[in-house]
Amino acid sequence: MRHVAGALLVVFLVALPAFAVDLGRAEGSLIIDGAKIPLNYAYAVAKQKNELSGRNDMMRIILTEKPLPDGAKLTEMENNLPGDLNGVIICIDKLGRVGHVAVQHPKGTYDGGYFEGVPDYEFKQRRGESGTYSGTVSSLRIKTNTMTFSYDATFVASLR
Repeated sequence: MRHVAGALLVVFLVALPAFAVDLGRAEGSLIIDGAKIPLNYAYAVAKQKNELSGRNDMMRIILTEKPLPDGAKLTEMENNLPGDLNGVIICIDKLGRVGHVAVQHPKGTYDGGYFEGVPDYEFKQRRGESGTYSGTVSSLRIKTNTMTFSYDATFVASLR
């Protein structure tokens, strides 16, 4: 019995760093036409408008390569990021499903519009501290008229 408990402790301690992401940070990447853009920073805004239902029940997750500039208005970042920042904006509906995706990269932007039940995108929420929003977001390889992209990241954001 002691060996089982010891083995479980070792497994837990080895796995712990894989899930540890600092507050306000992300670990992952956005891949555009094969070029990898690191996703290092995470922001989350509650009660954002769902364009399909008209209700303010979406959570907006913003993952960026570099930090947002001081004074950036998170509630206004629906389809694009300020300046030349690269990253992805993902909205989660009240059922925990991805309902909007927008991507900004060195060659332009992509806005997938608002949608329901699209299996190409995934969100898994993780329990976190009060006032934070955390989880893992990922997508399949998405092909648009101008590019192919995918993303995969774990994040912990202060809830604003």
